[in-house]
Amino acid sequence: MIWRRLWVRSDSTIVNLHHCLQIVMNWADGHLHHFLIRGKRYGVEPSGAFGFRDDASQVRLDRFDFRPKEKFSYSYNYYDDWQLEIRLEARRPLEVKKS
Repeated sequence: MIWRRLWVRSDSTIVNLHHCLQIVMNWADGHLHHFLIRGKRYGVEPSGAFGFRDDASQVRLDRFDFRPKEKFSYSYNYYDDWQLEIRLEARRPLEVKKS
């Protein structure tokens, strides 16, 4: 088992989260992928591939109002079948630095 802890802003999109996962897992973003959130698939389809109902670059994470400990999945590289379980640990307020 491998785990990573990420701090992600709630106004990030599905596409932003995908790119963050690519970085922390040291992947090169060369394979198909999707998120499965509450039974619905989200992702970006390449030309000629299956489609997703929503534009993942417009779907923000705060839309889901995740509860602490809630989980969803991320599938990457369908051939090797990489499966990540993503769990919200906590929600924290955005700390704005005042000068």
